Amino acid sequence: MKKWTSSFNNYFKEAVLDEVDAKISNITIKKVKQYQTMLGFGGAFTDSACGIYNVLSEEQKKEVLEALFSENGLNYNLGRLTIGSCDFSRSSYDYAEKRDSSDFSLIHDIENIEPFVKAAQSYHPLTLFAAPWTPPLQFKTTDDKSHGGKLREDSYEEYANYMCTYLKEQNKREIPISYITTQNEPEATQPWESCRYTSEEEIKFVEVLNRHIKKNNLNTEILLWDHNRDALVRKMEEYEKAKPHYEDLVAGFAYHWYDSGDWKNISKVHEKHPQFLKVFTEGCIELLNLNRDDPDSALGTMNNAFRYAKNYINDSLNYSNGFIDWNLLLDEHGGPNHVGNFCEALIQYHTQKKELIYNPSYYVVKHFAHFIKSGAKRIETIQDNSDLLMVSFLNPNDEIIVIILNEGEENTQIIEVNNKKYKLDLSSHSITTCVFGD
Repeated sequence: MKKWTSSFNNYFKEAVLDEVDAKISNITIKKVKQYQTMLGFGGAFTDSACGIYNVLSEEQKKEVLEALFSENGLNYNLGRLTIGSCDFSRSSYDYAEKRDSSDFSLIHDIENIEPFVKAAQSYHPLTLFAAPWTPPLQFKTTDDKSHGGKLREDSYEEYANYMCTYLKEQNKREIPISYITTQNEPEATQPWESCRYTSEEEIKFVEVLNRHIKKNNLNTEILLWDHNRDALVRKMEEYEKAKPHYEDLVAGFAYHWYDSGDWKNISKVHEKHPQFLKVFTEGCIELLNLNRDDPDSALGTMNNAFRYAKNYINDSLNYSNGFIDWNLLLDEHGGPNHVGNFCEALIQYHTQKKELIYNPSYYVVKHFAHFIKSGAKRIETIQDNSDLLMVSFLNPNDEIIVIILNEGEENTQIIEVNNKKYKLDLSSHSITTCVFGD
């Protein structure tokens, strides 16, 4: 029985857990009571992330792949692709200009995105998600891919054909998309690629897209929303009003973390639709929100890293099925980003020094992604210390994984697992992962 602990500048320290003869325990793990099944963990193959990957040396490419996708690293098995450009693209691009998509070409992705994706797939199959940030101009109400706008009412069928053409072309490249959303952040008007949908409009397009997916015999399922948790309950109610039994059209909800921490909304979706997937499809540390004058100074802090821990634990406790971080890789400033919306990535590359940078957030995410396997089930955790944030999982191989975030001072707990008790020393301001086998 072992534990791994990370605190600032002291990462992933391994130790053995000693069994003790104690009368009581502070933490009890019960695998009999099980909750949701986990899909896994991953990140986004944005044009920016892939552009950085493509300029690395062969040795550095191998290092990044090992860090992100190998069993010794994060063991990522999920990925997200953008359908066309987003803010984390080095330029604006689409795949067709004609309304019938007869000129559709994936050449941009083949040359820029695919090398990173294919290299990651060499480790193990990836479950891929995809989302557009905007329809191409020929389908929009405005002559602008950015600043919101709408999908034209006369373009639903043609845009659904465009999206299904994307799915078919990716299938030909052996990059199958398992889940798709109709729009990234459909209630956001942004200075980068964006498009707005009401709930009624989103459901209307989902009906059209669903029909096209079936007509083309595609194995891709649709997820709704792809925006922040704080609106999940409202959106669920609006979708139901727009189309009763809308749940027959979709596999679940995608959500982001750019809110005040409305974790319990995920549970409310689960209560209404227990069959739904609830997947975190985007979140990152937005540097301009932390220090607009000097965003570089906001990089690489333990507070940034603990934001991942708090979100991953709380979302898991509220029935989330998986976690997809934003950019897999960025430069030393948190770019490139064609509108200057810089963000932290777990791994960054210093383009001047030609060095890879591992942020504390990398090690904190490793406390989850490295240990929790696809197919793991969340299990019951009973604790008497509300100052500790924790969650437990049962892996398919019957290993029990317990993750504990301690933002307070050093303390000692007695943890009971499989009717045995262990002494667990928790360092101050740390995250600890414990592994219990038979």
